[in-house]
Amino acid sequence: MSHQTEWICIVLVGIFWGGYPLVARLSSFGGPFASLVLATLSLFPIALITAWHGDWTGPTRAQLWPVAAAGIMQGIGLVAFLRLATGELEASVAIPISDVGMLIVTTVGAMLFFQESVTVSKVAGLALLFTGIWMLRPA
Repeated sequence: MSHQTEWICIVLVGIFWGGYPLVARLSSFGGPFASLVLATLSLFPIALITAWHGDWTGPTRAQLWPVAAAGIMQGIGLVAFLRLATGELEASVAIPISDVGMLIVTTVGAMLFFQESVTVSKVAGLALLFTGIWMLRPA
């Protein structure tokens, strides 16, 4: 994948993953069944893109357990996130704080599990993320 394609994907993730909780909140339909509906409907664009791409290769045996674990983790996270997105806490507080928490886990996890470098800029970025959570916390 080219760097240009990666940046396009970063923008798309920001728009769609940043926007879907706001659209979900408009419905005021939450809970586990809402997560099931959301996950089921998300299969439509995934299937279309897969068909367009033409790659239906499944995971190897070695790839299967991490894919299965990630899918279970994604499901649990989706139920919790949709509950949060449609809950009582202000969207401008609840959604960004959970998003930032995800960024912290991903950054620290990548450094620990994949031996990615720990740089001054990454540590400073993590400090800013924690500061953002502190500043957005409910009064």
